[in-house]
Amino acid sequence: MTIAESLALVGDFEAIAGDLLDGVDVVICPPFTALWPVAQALRGSPSTGSGRSRIQLGGQNIAPTADPARTGEISAALLADVGCRWVMLGHWEVRRHQGDDDAVVNRKVHLALDADLPPILLIGEARDDQSSLVDTLGRQLARVLAGCRAEQVETMAFVYEPEGAIGVAAPASPEHVATGCGFIRGWLRGRWGGAVAESVRIIYGGSVALEYAADLLICPDVDGLGVTRRGRDAASFAEIVRLIAQMRMS
Repeated sequence: MTIAESLALVGDFEAIAGDLLDGVDVVICPPFTALWPVAQALRGSPSTGSGRSRIQLGGQNIAPTADPARTGEISAALLADVGCRWVMLGHWEVRRHQGDDDAVVNRKVHLALDADLPPILLIGEARDDQSSLVDTLGRQLARVLAGCRAEQVETMAFVYEPEGAIGVAAPASPEHVATGCGFIRGWLRGRWGGAVAESVRIIYGGSVALEYAADLLICPDVDGLGVTRRGRDAASFAEIVRLIAQMRMS
């Protein structure tokens, strides 16, 4: 998205969503080129009772080093400086195009935490993975969270996004989503206890669109949705937020 498109989406979405934003956490992760103007726009928008913008800003990735002078890449500290409060890590497109493996994602997790930038950590099986879902997700979680402490993990958000559900006509089935998200929470509970497992947000991502949102949101352990490419319509995005707000009240 261009800067103009990013600003238009944020402005239109905020106008349509209105008071729904007081009860639902919303994070947007625009392209790097749009981060500064979007951050400025959000500073002028209504805030929560704590003084925080009702829409929070996130980056799409960080460099695997703290060096701010790494050509062509952006460090965690630079994202924090521009106004980001979150950063996405482990997306399948970054893994495939830039060669990030679990060890690199783990390095980025620690760099983000050192910069007080909580990760939005994407977890999911590869399109061609022949292992069981339990084995695949368990190995991935153990590797990307290696060296993390309980108090760090509870600041994170987790997105269950199978690679095969990216850029296709429909998301994974509700049954598959429930299994994946439930396993992530159960694994966190086994590693760091119930308090940590219940405090983190677990989100489903992967070809999410309005027509599928309600069925996905009733899945156990799904706390929200990542709307990605198919959520660039402000009205649809706001309607998904309304559904999340309704689920919280039910």
